[in-house]
Amino acid sequence: KRRMAVPYNEELKMLSSEQRYIWASYFLFVALSSLIGDTVILLASRNRDNFRLNKFLVTIMQHIAVCDIAVSITTILPSAASLIADAWILGDVLCFVAIYLNY
Repeated sequence: KRRMAVPYNEELKMLSSEQRYIWASYFLFVALSSLIGDTVILLASRNRDNFRLNKFLVTIMQHIAVCDIAVSITTILPSAASLIADAWILGDVLCFVAIYLNY
C-alpha cells in the first residue's frame, strides 16, 4: 500500500505521549467550548428580541458562529483524533478532504 500525504503534522510525531495527550486535551477543550458557545449564539439569535442589535450585525454573528463550528468539526476534532492515535486514522478520502478544507 502506498503512503499518502496526510494532513496530520509530522512534527507532532516527535512529541512524547504525554505532550500529545496534553495537546489533544487542549484541542478537545477548544472544540467543545466552540461547539457549545456557537450553538448558544445561534439559538439565542433566532429570536430578534434577544439581541438589540441591527439585523445585519446579528446575521454577521450567525455567519461567524457557523464558520467557527465548521472549523471545529473539520480541523480541530480530526487533529485531536490524530494526536491521540499518533497517526491519521480517518481514511484516505477524509485525508484529501481535510487537506482542501484546511487551505
